[in-house]
Amino acid sequence: MLRVKKQRPKRDVLGFRLPMLTYEEPELDISEIIVIDPDNTFFMRMGSAAMTDYHILPDHILVIDRTLNPVKGSIVVFYHEGDFYTREYVPGGDKLELRAGNPADCIIINNTQNFSCWGVVTLTLNPVLQPQHKIGRYARVCTC
Repeated sequence: MLRVKKQRPKRDVLGFRLPMLTYEEPELDISEIIVIDPDNTFFMRMGSAAMTDYHILPDHILVIDRTLNPVKGSIVVFYHEGDFYTREYVPGGDKLELRAGNPADCIIINNTQNFSCWGVVTLTLNPVLQPQHKIGRYARVCTC
């Protein structure tokens, strides 16, 4: 996906540059910061409280890159037995442990089981908008 930025015309007042344009900062584009590969980056909402010890709470937005290979300690989204899960990737000798904050939520996968790593979580977006603000045009802001 090719992005073309529109150049804003520089304004001069009576032939003199405005002082605010002398120290002009580049525009801040959040998609350039959080998305490395636009074709392989996806957003997903955390649906459970399994990763609260990792500071990933329910309804947080996960930024997932499908091109990255998981390494030990990565937070991954994986598909196992018909469901998607978000866990810490901890490979072992002949098995794979997908660790959660609660030991009851951990998943052990043997080599014979069906497992598909869907992507690596690169960033979480933590909502901070209070419920009282979720009115009018802010009602659909992606927060919990």
